[in-house]
Amino acid sequence: MGHPNAKVARASHSLFAAFLSSGKDSFEDEQASLKEQFSYYYVQRSLEGFPDITPFEGLASGVGALVRHLPAGSAAIFYCIHSLAEKTNALCRVVLSRQESDAWKSLQGENEPCKKILDLLLRLLSLVDIQVLPDLMKLVAKMIVQLPKDAQDMFLNDLYSQVADSDDVTRKPTLVSWLQSLSYLCSQNSSRTTEPMPSSSSSSLTDPLYARL
Repeated sequence: MGHPNAKVARASHSLFAAFLSSGKDSFEDEQASLKEQFSYYYVQRSLEGFPDITPFEGLASGVGALVRHLPAGSAAIFYCIHSLAEKTNALCRVVLSRQESDAWKSLQGENEPCKKILDLLLRLLSLVDIQVLPDLMKLVAKMIVQLPKDAQDMFLNDLYSQVADSDDVTRKPTLVSWLQSLSYLCSQNSSRTTEPMPSSSSSSLTDPLYARL
Protein backbone atom coordinates (compact mmCIF):
# COMPACT_ATOMS: atom_id res chain seq x y z
CA MET A 1 0.00 0.00 0.00
CA GLY A 2 2.91 2.31 0.61
CA HIS A 3 4.79 1.22 -2.49
CA PRO A 4 6.09 4.17 -4.56
CA ASN A 5 5.07 2.44 -7.79
CA ALA A 6 1.50 3.53 -8.53
CA LYS A 7 0.54 0.26 -10.23
CA VAL A 8 1.74 -1.81 -7.30
CA ALA A 9 -0.06 0.47 -4.84
CA ARG A 10 -3.34 0.20 -6.77
CA ALA A 11 -2.98 -3.57 -6.96
CA SER A 12 -2.58 -3.81 -3.18
CA HIS A 13 -5.86 -1.95 -2.64
CA SER A 14 -7.62 -4.21 -5.14
CA LEU A 15 -6.22 -7.25 -3.34
CA PHE A 16 -7.49 -5.95 -0.01
CA ALA A 17 -10.97 -5.38 -1.44
CA ALA A 18 -10.98 -8.87 -2.96
CA PHE A 19 -9.88 -10.39 0.36
CA LEU A 20 -12.73 -8.71 2.25
CA SER A 21 -15.29 -9.88 -0.30
CA SER A 22 -13.94 -13.43 -0.43
CA GLY A 23 -16.40 -16.31 -0.12
CA LYS A 24 -17.81 -18.05 2.88
CA ASP A 25 -16.61 -21.40 4.12
CA SER A 26 -16.36 -23.50 7.26
CA PHE A 27 -13.78 -21.09 8.65
CA GLU A 28 -16.06 -18.08 8.31
CA ASP A 29 -15.73 -16.88 11.92
CA GLU A 30 -11.96 -17.17 11.88
CA GLN A 31 -11.78 -15.44 8.52
CA ALA A 32 -14.04 -12.60 9.70
CA SER A 33 -11.73 -12.01 12.65
CA LEU A 34 -8.72 -11.92 10.34
CA LYS A 35 -10.46 -9.48 8.00
CA GLU A 36 -11.24 -7.15 10.87
CA GLN A 37 -7.68 -7.24 12.20
CA PHE A 38 -6.24 -6.59 8.76
CA SER A 39 -8.64 -3.67 8.26
CA TYR A 40 -7.04 -1.72 11.11
CA TYR A 41 -3.64 -2.10 9.49
CA TYR A 42 -5.02 -1.22 6.06
CA VAL A 43 -6.64 2.01 7.21
CA GLN A 44 -3.59 3.12 9.17
CA ARG A 45 -1.09 2.46 6.40
CA SER A 46 -3.30 3.86 3.65
CA LEU A 47 -3.95 7.15 5.42
CA GLU A 48 -0.31 7.52 6.43
CA GLY A 49 0.58 7.53 2.74
CA PHE A 50 -2.25 9.77 1.55
CA PRO A 51 -2.06 11.89 -0.54
CA ASP A 52 1.63 11.55 -1.43
CA ILE A 53 1.74 7.80 -2.04
CA THR A 54 -1.68 6.24 -1.52
CA PRO A 55 -3.87 6.66 -4.64
CA PHE A 56 -7.30 8.00 -3.76
CA GLU A 57 -9.09 5.55 -6.07
CA GLY A 58 -7.44 2.65 -4.28
CA LEU A 59 -8.27 4.07 -0.87
CA ALA A 60 -11.91 4.62 -1.87
CA SER A 61 -12.28 1.06 -3.15
CA GLY A 62 -10.68 -0.39 -0.03
CA VAL A 63 -12.82 1.66 2.34
CA GLY A 64 -15.93 0.80 0.34
CA ALA A 65 -15.16 -2.90 0.63
CA LEU A 66 -14.46 -2.51 4.34
CA VAL A 67 -17.84 -0.97 5.20
CA ARG A 68 -19.71 -3.40 2.94
CA HIS A 69 -18.16 -6.68 3.99
CA LEU A 70 -17.25 -6.37 7.67
CA PRO A 71 -19.99 -7.30 10.17
CA ALA A 72 -22.49 -4.60 11.08
CA GLY A 73 -21.22 -2.47 13.95
CA SER A 74 -17.66 -3.73 13.52
CA ALA A 75 -15.13 -1.83 15.62
CA ALA A 76 -12.91 -1.66 12.54
CA ILE A 77 -15.59 0.32 10.68
CA PHE A 78 -15.79 2.83 13.54
CA TYR A 79 -12.00 3.06 13.50
CA CYS A 80 -12.07 3.64 9.75
CA ILE A 81 -14.55 6.52 9.75
CA HIS A 82 -12.89 8.23 12.72
CA SER A 83 -9.48 7.90 11.06
CA LEU A 84 -10.86 9.34 7.82
CA ALA A 85 -12.35 12.24 9.76
CA GLU A 86 -9.05 12.97 11.51
CA LYS A 87 -7.20 12.90 8.21
CA THR A 88 -9.77 15.20 6.61
CA ASN A 89 -9.50 17.67 9.48
CA ALA A 90 -5.72 17.69 9.20
CA LEU A 91 -5.78 18.27 5.44
CA CYS A 92 -8.45 20.98 5.67
CA ARG A 93 -6.52 22.81 8.38
CA VAL A 94 -3.56 23.00 6.01
CA VAL A 95 -5.74 24.45 3.25
CA LEU A 96 -7.51 26.98 5.47
CA SER A 97 -4.31 28.11 7.19
CA ARG A 98 -2.88 29.41 3.93
CA GLN A 99 -2.39 33.15 3.77
CA GLU A 100 -4.57 33.64 0.69
CA SER A 101 -7.94 35.18 1.54
CA ASP A 102 -9.69 32.75 -0.80
CA ALA A 103 -7.81 29.64 0.31
CA TRP A 104 -11.13 27.88 0.92
CA LYS A 105 -11.67 27.84 -2.85
CA SER A 106 -9.08 25.07 -3.00
CA LEU A 107 -11.76 22.86 -1.48
CA GLN A 108 -13.70 23.21 -4.72
CA GLY A 109 -10.94 21.59 -6.73
CA GLU A 110 -11.58 17.98 -7.67
CA ASN A 111 -7.92 17.17 -7.04
CA GLU A 112 -7.80 18.67 -3.55
CA PRO A 113 -7.06 15.77 -1.13
CA CYS A 114 -9.19 17.30 1.63
CA LYS A 115 -12.23 17.49 -0.65
CA LYS A 116 -11.66 13.97 -1.93
CA ILE A 117 -11.77 12.39 1.52
CA LEU A 118 -14.71 14.53 2.63
CA ASP A 119 -16.58 13.48 -0.51
CA LEU A 120 -15.76 9.88 0.39
CA LEU A 121 -17.21 10.37 3.87
CA LEU A 122 -20.38 11.80 2.31
CA ARG A 123 -20.72 8.73 0.10
CA LEU A 124 -20.27 6.48 3.12
CA LEU A 125 -23.47 7.93 4.59
CA SER A 126 -25.28 5.70 2.10
CA LEU A 127 -23.09 2.65 2.71
CA VAL A 128 -22.36 2.20 6.41
CA ASP A 129 -24.72 0.11 8.49
CA ILE A 130 -27.30 1.74 10.74
CA GLN A 131 -25.22 1.11 13.86
CA VAL A 132 -22.35 3.18 12.47
CA LEU A 133 -24.45 5.87 10.76
CA PRO A 134 -25.02 8.12 13.83
CA ASP A 135 -21.28 8.38 14.48
CA LEU A 136 -20.58 9.16 10.84
CA MET A 137 -23.28 11.85 10.73
CA LYS A 138 -21.74 13.57 13.76
CA LEU A 139 -18.25 13.46 12.28
CA VAL A 140 -19.39 14.88 8.94
CA ALA A 141 -21.47 17.60 10.63
CA LYS A 142 -18.56 18.75 12.79
CA MET A 143 -16.31 19.07 9.77
CA ILE A 144 -18.80 20.92 7.59
CA VAL A 145 -19.83 23.40 10.30
CA GLN A 146 -16.18 24.42 10.73
CA LEU A 147 -15.74 25.28 7.05
CA PRO A 148 -16.16 28.77 5.55
CA LYS A 149 -19.70 29.61 4.44
CA ASP A 150 -19.16 29.07 0.72
CA ALA A 151 -17.53 25.71 1.35
CA GLN A 152 -20.41 24.77 3.65
CA ASP A 153 -22.91 25.58 0.91
CA MET A 154 -20.99 23.47 -1.59
CA PHE A 155 -21.02 20.37 0.61
CA LEU A 156 -24.60 20.95 1.75
CA ASN A 157 -25.71 21.05 -1.88
CA ASP A 158 -23.91 17.76 -2.47
CA LEU A 159 -25.66 16.27 0.55
CA TYR A 160 -29.09 17.52 -0.54
CA SER A 161 -28.62 15.88 -3.94
CA GLN A 162 -27.37 12.64 -2.41
CA VAL A 163 -30.24 12.38 0.07
CA ALA A 164 -32.85 13.38 -2.52
CA ASP A 165 -31.65 10.66 -4.89
CA SER A 166 -31.63 7.99 -2.19
CA ASP A 167 -34.26 5.25 -2.28
CA ASP A 168 -33.21 3.79 1.07
CA VAL A 169 -36.44 4.02 3.06
CA THR A 170 -34.66 2.96 6.25
CA ARG A 171 -32.00 5.65 6.49
CA LYS A 172 -33.49 8.44 4.35
CA PRO A 173 -35.80 9.87 7.08
CA THR A 174 -32.84 9.96 9.48
CA LEU A 175 -30.63 11.69 6.93
CA VAL A 176 -33.32 14.24 6.07
CA SER A 177 -33.75 15.22 9.72
CA TRP A 178 -29.99 15.33 10.24
CA LEU A 179 -29.45 17.47 7.14
CA GLN A 180 -32.08 19.96 8.29
CA SER A 181 -30.30 20.30 11.64
CA LEU A 182 -26.94 20.63 9.91
CA SER A 183 -28.28 23.37 7.63
CA TYR A 184 -29.57 25.22 10.68
CA LEU A 185 -26.19 25.02 12.42
CA CYS A 186 -24.42 26.25 9.30
CA SER A 187 -26.80 29.20 9.03
CA GLN A 188 -26.05 30.13 12.65
CA ASN A 189 -22.34 30.18 11.85
CA SER A 190 -22.69 32.13 8.60
CA SER A 191 -21.21 35.29 10.11
CA ARG A 192 -18.10 33.49 11.34
CA THR A 193 -14.87 34.59 9.71
CA THR A 194 -12.63 32.07 7.97
CA GLU A 195 -10.31 30.39 10.47
CA PRO A 196 -8.19 27.24 10.45
CA MET A 197 -10.17 24.20 11.48
CA PRO A 198 -9.63 23.32 15.15
CA SER A 199 -8.15 19.99 16.09
CA SER A 200 -10.42 17.07 16.91
CA SER A 201 -9.76 17.70 20.61
CA SER A 202 -11.04 21.28 20.40
CA SER A 203 -13.79 22.20 22.84
CA SER A 204 -15.90 23.47 19.93
CA LEU A 205 -16.49 19.88 18.91
CA THR A 206 -18.35 19.21 22.14
CA ASP A 207 -20.63 22.24 21.89
CA PRO A 208 -24.20 21.40 23.01
CA LEU A 209 -25.45 22.46 19.58
CA TYR A 210 -24.02 19.24 18.16
CA ALA A 211 -26.24 17.15 20.40
CA ARG A 212 -29.08 17.53 17.92
CA LEU A 213 -26.93 15.86 15.27
